[in-house]
Amino acid sequence: MSQNINHQDAKLFPLNYHDSRKRFLELAGMIPGGQLEHWQIPGKKDNDLFTDSIYWPPLEKSENLLVVTSGIHGSETYAGSAILQMFLREIMPALDRRNTGIWLVHAMNPFGFKYHRRVTENGVNLNRNFSVSGELYKTRNLESERMHSMLFKRAPVASLKSPMMDSLQVKDGVAYFGDVTMDQFTKATAPGQFVNPQDLEYGGKQLEPQSAKLVEKLKNLLPKFKDIVALDLHTGLGDQNRLHLLTSGSGKDLNPELFAKLFDTNADKEFYEHTPASAEGFYEVHGALNSAFADLASAQNRVCAITMEFGTLGHSLEAQLKGLNNFVAEHQGFYNGYANAELKSAIEKECFERSYPQSDEWRAAVVSASRGLFKAVCRRASILKD
Repeated sequence: MSQNINHQDAKLFPLNYHDSRKRFLELAGMIPGGQLEHWQIPGKKDNDLFTDSIYWPPLEKSENLLVVTSGIHGSETYAGSAILQMFLREIMPALDRRNTGIWLVHAMNPFGFKYHRRVTENGVNLNRNFSVSGELYKTRNLESERMHSMLFKRAPVASLKSPMMDSLQVKDGVAYFGDVTMDQFTKATAPGQFVNPQDLEYGGKQLEPQSAKLVEKLKNLLPKFKDIVALDLHTGLGDQNRLHLLTSGSGKDLNPELFAKLFDTNADKEFYEHTPASAEGFYEVHGALNSAFADLASAQNRVCAITMEFGTLGHSLEAQLKGLNNFVAEHQGFYNGYANAELKSAIEKECFERSYPQSDEWRAAVVSASRGLFKAVCRRASILKD
């Protein structure tokens, strides 16, 4: 194992949901002036799952608001938990909070965190669930429906290989399923759909309870501030061990002047890279958490709502195919069953690796890149005391 791995950073990753919650609440409670909230998430299997948040108002004047949200995809919360711990231990004590409010949100999807699923107990991808007006729930993604009709099987999973992979061909370095490229499939299905929970990336029919709570809080907070920076923590897409900054592609949630002031993609390249939604393997998202900031902002607000995405399996063609296969097989198995318990366990383990690689090198890289990004952004915002 590499001598350069920071094992202390790697140890910030929790054992499970309850361990993570305990760590977050203990650290948050040690910093005076914070306003804790606990949103109990109702469920059929559990009555002890909570989304916790803590807000520190500015000490003098409300000018800037920094929001960090974690765990919107449940199985990705391990990294979000570690980043929040690092922030509370290192970044928070070094901030000049006279004119800046800080709001941290732990485990937006505690059910998914506990049971290693991206979605809620209702089968909703929370990062497709944010429609403040409710109009998005009335729409149909016809291309997604077409892709599911062509390529998705509604039968018990009988192999580690998704049936979708039976039609796979690679021509000149491009993956095809029949006459559909993998990039076409991704860009059709990944934005989300609001019709069928048994299809991929279901966004629901209404705000999930935690989504509604977050929107309610934002309605209260945003009018108090001019500049709002929101960072939503994710894992999965992109180059292995690399942090990608993703934006929705709509342009509404990224004020160009504020982004240029706080993010220098050249100077900060050792920490992250900015990857547009149009890049191959990436995609625009409908109903993303980031869009809620834009929908709720007024003319006085400058908003930068950004996804921090840490690559896991990698961005090679082989890695993308592996990730897609794991994702599709697990989803199909959840709704249609598996041929046997051993196959179920193997597929769920592979799918979890897509969210949380069991590697200290990856864990340490997540925390190190986040530390570098937070310090750079806070320094440019003139709120870092060192």
